[in-house]
Order: sequence, then structure tokens, then C-alpha cells
Amino acid sequence: MKLSAKDRLVVALDVDSREQAISLVEELSPFVGLFKVGSQLFTSVGPELVKEIIGRGAKVFLDLKYHDIPNTVANAVVAAMRLGVSICNVHALGGLAMMRQVAEEC
Repeated sequence: MKLSAKDRLVVALDVDSREQAISLVEELSPFVGLFKVGSQLFTSVGPELVKEIIGRGAKVFLDLKYHDIPNTVANAVVAAMRLGVSICNVHALGGLAMMRQVAEEC
């Protein structure tokens, strides 16, 4: 399957507020396939912003680099999937057991 130019573009919402993030989503969503929400914005605004972005028809990459004991990371990734994110990530330094448990539970 060939990806469109839009599908290849990811914009990092590395801003401090919900207002700044939503402004970027509104302006760029016709041209961007995925918006990255990282730890700075997620910690400031929380999961409601992720739901709002998805509710506007955009896709979200939740970039929190989960890294903890396997069960905790698996539960966090399941919670992220429930938010509706398209992609999230785990930190490989968490180890093979952690990554396997995430894969099994998702």
C-alpha cells in the first residue's frame, strides 16, 4: 500500500498548552497524518487532550516511552489504546520481558 504525503507527515505538539496544541491541530490536520503528544504536553494537559485531538478526526502518536516493570507498562499501553491513540511506544531498555508482555496484552 502506497502512503500519501499526508500519511507520511508527523507533527510534534511540543508546546505548553492545550490551546497551542489545538491551534496547531486545527491549522495542520488537512496536511498532517499524525500528531505526536509527548511527555511535556501530556503531563501538562493529560489524556483529555488526546481524546479531543482524536475527536477532531486526527490521529495521535502518544510518545511517552513507557519503561517500567512489565505488568505496569502493559497496563499503561492498554490504557493508551483505550484513549484511541494510533501509536504509542515503549523504551527497549525495559527489556524483552516487558516488550513481550505489552505485545501479548495489546
